[in-house]
Amino acid sequence: MSDPITSQYDQHPFDPNDHSHDNDPPPNLGNTDSPELKVAWDKRPSFNAAPKDIKEGNGGNAETKDAGGDAQDFSVNFGTLGTQVTSMLNQAKSLVTQYESLRTHVLASEGSVFGQNSMLPGTKGIYDSWSHTWTAGDDTPSPTVFAEPAKEFAAKMNPAQEKGLQGIGAALELVGEYIALVNHSGQVYSAADRQSLFPAPPSKGVTG
Repeated sequence: MSDPITSQYDQHPFDPNDHSHDNDPPPNLGNTDSPELKVAWDKRPSFNAAPKDIKEGNGGNAETKDAGGDAQDFSVNFGTLGTQVTSMLNQAKSLVTQYESLRTHVLASEGSVFGQNSMLPGTKGIYDSWSHTWTAGDDTPSPTVFAEPAKEFAAKMNPAQEKGLQGIGAALELVGEYIALVNHSGQVYSAADRQSLFPAPPSKGVTG
């Protein structure tokens, strides 16, 4: 058999006589508010729509740098690009739905999920047929031995769970921003393509 593992935590976390960690403060995790997410698009905006300016963190005045020469020839398949954007958007909708379901469940059950409200039923009265005596019961429920330790555990675990939700929500927000940027790129390429036509030739009656 292996040697016992030495742990800084309670060896018997539900032992009412173990008070070694009674005064440990809950962890300070800072802001643990999780975002409420919604999908902004029911379907992706058309590439034929004029692209809108994207405001960056510096107010949209990002410095442009010389790429170091002319770009090489390239082509954009708008059909493939649109299909991929739509696929990402559908996946994002599913993820947001699952996230909101998890978030609602976690926030609604924080007060009881660890057994903070666990109770023992009251005792029933007992009739002794030998002595013909009746012992009255007490119908008042009483907290279990797990209730108080569970409250202490919840005080530390709930902020950690909320912080986890916050991280998931932030990641999904970045996914949404990425999808918007990809679709915006399609609109920019489409606009450039529409504006790359040669002008109509002058009429024969026009002289220079």
